Amino acid sequence: MNELTAGRIIGKAADCLEHSKEAFERKSFEACVNRAYYAMFHSIHALLLVSGVQTKTHVGTHNRFRDIFIKTGVMDISLNTRLQRSFEKRQFGDYDYDEVAESEALESFEDATHFFEVVVRYLKENNHIK
Repeated sequence: MNELTAGRIIGKAADCLEHSKEAFERKSFEACVNRAYYAMFHSIHALLLVSGVQTKTHVGTHNRFRDIFIKTGVMDISLNTRLQRSFEKRQFGDYDYDEVAESEALESFEDATHFFEVVVRYLKENNHIK
């Protein structure tokens, strides 16, 4: 098994973001929201890896992200808003039987794109990825 690195995790996040875009283009809005959220989730895991932190749950991951990166001012609080909004939409899309609206899917994709870009910039600036 290959060594787990921030680069490998960010690669997975990038794949999720690309799949979110493809799903949106196919008008598969539930899949778009799901993949957008997971792009953010994996991005956080890359941050936590370089911080020496492991989590086991989504809520635990969110909490550690807030503790280490938001509450300390390392990253803007708007990222937490984007994360929570996408998580709620993902929950709705995965577990509810109403349809996810196109506007909701687009917002999730845009949130995930911004989130991913901020995380990649942070990882590059701190020499965790190239």
